[in-house]
Amino acid sequence: MKRNDRRTMRHIAEGDRIYKEMKQAMLSVRPTIGCAVAMNYALSKLIANYKLAMLKLDIDIDTFMRDMVKFWEQQLERGDDDDQLDFDAFAYTVERLTETQG
Repeated sequence: MKRNDRRTMRHIAEGDRIYKEMKQAMLSVRPTIGCAVAMNYALSKLIANYKLAMLKLDIDIDTFMRDMVKFWEQQLERGDDDDQLDFDAFAYTVERLTETQG
């Protein structure tokens, strides 16, 4: 394996580790509408901080993020990645609790 390939694989592995920690933190909350709002708050604040940090490095992150989100949406829609099931279960539970609470 070429040196650049190994470096790329290390970066992907580190990204996967970070993703798993963030996913675990997000899904550790109770499945309620309030906690869904809290997840949105945390994620949007994290993205805003990330985007501002990238601007300081003169990196235009908007196009890159849009393309990466589109890529992952396509992966999830095709079933190539089963992480969506965890988030779907959270959404399903919130929906059921909301219905029962009227």
